[in-house]
Amino acid sequence: MPVVTIDVIKGVFSKEQKDEMMKRVSEVVAEIECRSDPKENMLPFVYCIIREVEWGNFGTNGAALTPEMLHAVKKGIVHLAIEQG
Repeated sequence: MPVVTIDVIKGVFSKEQKDEMMKRVSEVVAEIECRSDPKENMLPFVYCIIREVEWGNFGTNGAALTPEMLHAVKKGIVHLAIEQG
């Protein structure tokens, strides 16, 4: 019985997006695990946990990600490259 934990920044995803994320991830995991059998057999036993992390507690290279950085990345305005300094 697989358990998948997905960490996201709080407030970035709507309830609908998180529901879709859990559904689609569960389907992929069940499909991979049941290769020769129907994935529907495994779907009820794939558990997804979404943990929401507060802004300021999520970052890379020693720097916290800001909402402005995330929005710029999502729009393709900038590629995330945070330099430590």
